[in-house]
Amino acid sequence: MDLMLNDTQEMIRDGARRFLADSLDADTVREVEASSDGVNSEIWAQMAELGWTALALPSDIGGGGAGLADLCVLAEELGRAAASTPLVATAGFAATFLGAVEPTAVTRDMLSTLATSGAVITPALLDAAGRDERSASSTVLTETGAGATIFGAKAMVPYASAAQALLVSLTTPDGESAVVAVDRDAAGVEWTRHRATGGDPLFHVEFYNVPVFAGGVLARGRAAERAIDAGLDAATVLATAEAVGCCEGMIRLASEHASSRQQFGKVIGSYQAVSHRLADMRINTDACRLLVAESAWMLDQGHDATLEVAGTKVFANEVIVDMVHAAHTVHGAIGYTTEYDLQLYTRRARAFCLSHGDTDTQTERAAVALGL
Repeated sequence: MDLMLNDTQEMIRDGARRFLADSLDADTVREVEASSDGVNSEIWAQMAELGWTALALPSDIGGGGAGLADLCVLAEELGRAAASTPLVATAGFAATFLGAVEPTAVTRDMLSTLATSGAVITPALLDAAGRDERSASSTVLTETGAGATIFGAKAMVPYASAAQALLVSLTTPDGESAVVAVDRDAAGVEWTRHRATGGDPLFHVEFYNVPVFAGGVLARGRAAERAIDAGLDAATVLATAEAVGCCEGMIRLASEHASSRQQFGKVIGSYQAVSHRLADMRINTDACRLLVAESAWMLDQGHDATLEVAGTKVFANEVIVDMVHAAHTVHGAIGYTTEYDLQLYTRRARAFCLSHGDTDTQTERAAVALGL
């Protein structure tokens, strides 16, 4: 595994950084966060035109044919800009899940839509009272001669109001796991936006006997569980890459403040109590980036990366919390004001630590992978 960016990845990084610098300043980030859908459809459409949403999809369906490692380079730049986009949900989970289930006309059409139009397809996996996205679902699939319907509720569904389709995990009457695709505008689908720490649009979605279209049951049993695991692993790695970008944003602001703020006649960055915190932030950010690269490479090679993904998330959870505290400590009171940009990064970083598997959940996954 080569830990250095190759020429293609450097091109992705530089192009993304230029586009985001031109299109997404801090004021725009605030406007997007305050909007009803939590996404700027015009900027998202431009990202789709640039091929970002299709970057890791197969070339035979209109994708870029790249890998998760390349997509992580892009995700880090989005985090560096504090951008709120459906990339993790759509290009991370949905694309991986759809590629992992048995191919059908429906899954091929959904993948092609992702590749060519920048459609938002998002997972609805977490029950309102569930422990995590892998827990057994209380949402029920009912199948009769007249067709299939689903009844239940999901929490923390990303970008639900902007999605064309939701990938809903549920349980059949005989206790079997399944995943169905549901049109967002189908009769009986209702959503309410959560007030979320990170600012990303998360929704509580109710399904009141929602009809499932023909071919909408995408997977059942162990096949459904394996595809969910694959999608969640890809999304976790991609979200961690995005969090690394947030850490870069924190480092930039903290370094600029430490280089200009003076106390006792000297810039505060000249004091070891401050400079050592900044050095620790740099070390931990680079360590997270290397772990992301390893996990992405493992997944791209088709290896079982359960241990690597879980270990990466556990490490990131622990050190990113410390980095958030360090960034605010360096800034002092100004860092806690909403008018200052630091909170755009620290809120998103803190929310990341509570999503995609908390430390206890991922530690348990790592222990199982080790046979403990």
